Amino acid sequence: MHRRDLSLLLAFAIVVIAAVIVRARDEKHAAPQSAPTKQSSTSATPLILQERDGERRVRRPGGANPAWPFTIKVDGQNGNADDFFVLTEIMSPGQTIPFHMHHNAEEILILEEGGATVTVGDKRAVTGPHAVVFIPRETWVSVTNTGRESIHFAILMAKSNSSGLRDST
Repeated sequence: MHRRDLSLLLAFAIVVIAAVIVRARDEKHAAPQSAPTKQSSTSATPLILQERDGERRVRRPGGANPAWPFTIKVDGQNGNADDFFVLTEIMSPGQTIPFHMHHNAEEILILEEGGATVTVGDKRAVTGPHAVVFIPRETWVSVTNTGRESIHFAILMAKSNSSGLRDST
């Protein structure tokens, strides 16, 4: 396996484990059910996605930033995932994801290729290929491609409650 594949596999495993922990915690605090229920028709769907698979979207431009595409790989509509969200993106030199935070999700950013200047909370660093950035919920984050090459990265989010991740920013 290549480093990129191992990085993505590790990040995916982390998100799945986090989702299981969150679900267990939520079930512990939920009202007890009188009898076990059958798996509903809204169960998650297994997916095997290639690089070009997924729901293509365009990031909203902000200020001097032009819009650029990203691909939603897994979410409530793609795979019917309850607890996490996965997208991939290619960021050209000079592009910035402006400061933002997610109120109900922890996030992992995995840089497959390229490097960026990343600010998470009070930490700031220049990252390189295969870097992994963990962003706790309620933490400000910004990513800027300050290099000369495009950045290829994956974003994995594990949510901490039942509201949709698409509405969390």
